[in-house]
Amino acid sequence: MKDAKTEVIRRYFAELFNEGRVELVPELLDPDYVNHSPGLPDLPRGRDGVGIVVQALRRGMPDLRYCIDDMVVGNDAVAVRATLTGTHRGDLFGMAATGRRIEVKQMTFERFRDGRIILHHRLTDDLSMLRQLGVLPPG
Repeated sequence: MKDAKTEVIRRYFAELFNEGRVELVPELLDPDYVNHSPGLPDLPRGRDGVGIVVQALRRGMPDLRYCIDDMVVGNDAVAVRATLTGTHRGDLFGMAATGRRIEVKQMTFERFRDGRIILHHRLTDDLSMLRQLGVLPPG
């Protein structure tokens, strides 16, 4: 039998991020959700911020795809190792389109309450992403 948390995580990446279905935020994220890794200092840390991020990522990379590489499920938390791919075709958090394709590794740690994500922590290989986008020179 599948753990309910794995289904939420699958939908979080496949439907929310890959398909851009921001209307799923209330279904997947607890009302008290907190993003402990917002990426931008003025980004709301609650559920509203997630919708902003999804829309911004999809504007910047319309072919955005997250692929779950590995998942570890605990009693009230899930750790995910994922690969983000996309082609930078539009504004991405203030970066003009470069036309470059990226492939970036990411880890997220999601804590659950009552079947929804309540706490989010993320580690993304931002250095690799900026190098692939040509913002920083190759290493």
